[in-house]
Amino acid sequence: MCGPLVTMYADRIGTDDRRGPSTRALRQHALFNGGRTVSYAAVGGLMGAVGGVLVDAGGVLAVAHLVRGVAGVVAGAAIVAAGVGYAAGGGSRLAAGAVPGLGRAFSAVTGRLTDHVDDWATGPRIAVLGAAHGALPCPLIYPGYVYAVATASPVEGAAALGALGLGTFPTLFAYGTAVDAVSATTRRRVHRALGVAFVVAGTIPLAKGLAALGWPVPQVPLPMPPLPT
Repeated sequence: MCGPLVTMYADRIGTDDRRGPSTRALRQHALFNGGRTVSYAAVGGLMGAVGGVLVDAGGVLAVAHLVRGVAGVVAGAAIVAAGVGYAAGGGSRLAAGAVPGLGRAFSAVTGRLTDHVDDWATGPRIAVLGAAHGALPCPLIYPGYVYAVATASPVEGAAALGALGLGTFPTLFAYGTAVDAVSATTRRRVHRALGVAFVVAGTIPLAKGLAALGWPVPQVPLPMPPLPT
């Protein structure tokens, strides 16, 4: 879901050196991903604080367990649907449209951001574009927000989502710096491969959500951290 926005601002930055991205371009990409990571951490802290309020209230653990299960099913299904979209079409538009209502929401948010890309992409305010990722309707970040709520701690929630931002930093940084040098055919092939990975990864929150609702199902044994209890 992040690809179109990254492609959009990367096109504005351009490259000043035929041998690769210029120092200025690398700085802009770093600022963008830095803003994105800070945004994730901030939302994670907020979600953790919300979870803390629920836990401290007492008597709502059963409801929280139900909400966690439903959220796992919804997030897992969204990731799988997005993965199918990528694998089938090799493009993010199809992936966004594969999730009911997500394509329209994604278009609305990116449409508003487009109005500021030309002004912000070439200066320090590109970090604001990165921070906007925390508000993008991306099914891949939703499980992270659910996890942050489950920590019931603003500190742990911020740390978890900050780690997610840092973990995805190299991939989006590399994508932004190389997008102009990669052909459309190669990008489609990469998107299809990522789609398969999304389908596999999406089965994890889906299976955990179903188990929380009382319907345990087999799941792919991936090295995932346990959800806080």
